[in-house]
Amino acid sequence: MKNSQTIKIAACAMVLSAAITAGAFSNFGTTSFDTNISAAQSAEVNSISVEQAKEIALNHAGKTADQVQFVKIKQDWEHGRSVYEIEFIYQESSNYIEYDYEIDASTGQILSYDYDIENYQQYKQIIDQANVNISEEAAKNIALERVPGASYSNIYKFKLEFDDNRWEYEGKIIYDSYEYEFEIDANTGNILKWEVESIYS
Repeated sequence: MKNSQTIKIAACAMVLSAAITAGAFSNFGTTSFDTNISAAQSAEVNSISVEQAKEIALNHAGKTADQVQFVKIKQDWEHGRSVYEIEFIYQESSNYIEYDYEIDASTGQILSYDYDIENYQQYKQIIDQANVNISEEAAKNIALERVPGASYSNIYKFKLEFDDNRWEYEGKIIYDSYEYEFEIDANTGNILKWEVESIYS
């Protein structure tokens, strides 16, 4: 019986030795990685944190964090590198200025930036001339009812436009790290569009 077991053990040892020699277990204990890493994975090796990227954008715009409202903070993978896409709004008199930045997540270099100025005084003249049943205030209240805790100060880019052969109120609510984009029929009060997105997505 012992001789039989000894023969079996010796045979297994020979097979294992041959397999190792042939390279059958050459990858044992190693892990392969997808070279197309995601933006989330690249965050682990970034030299610049999201807070540092925000400061870089604010310093360039000449603003401080308490003067603006961030509407987008997103990490992405573009052209073989990790980047931060940062967007914030600054109110100046009756105007809102929207700043957009793209920052290299490894070096902190500003890759691109621009800003748009929206004049909110002009669209009020349009409201006075348009024949609509729903007032600006009523439309804002309709939208705010769907975002408990939000107030008028959380509404941005609110305007009246003629689209698809009807008057519509279009706007955004930015509250509690979320952006709510909406369109409301200016004559019926019906919500035509409602989209919710985290400012970090």
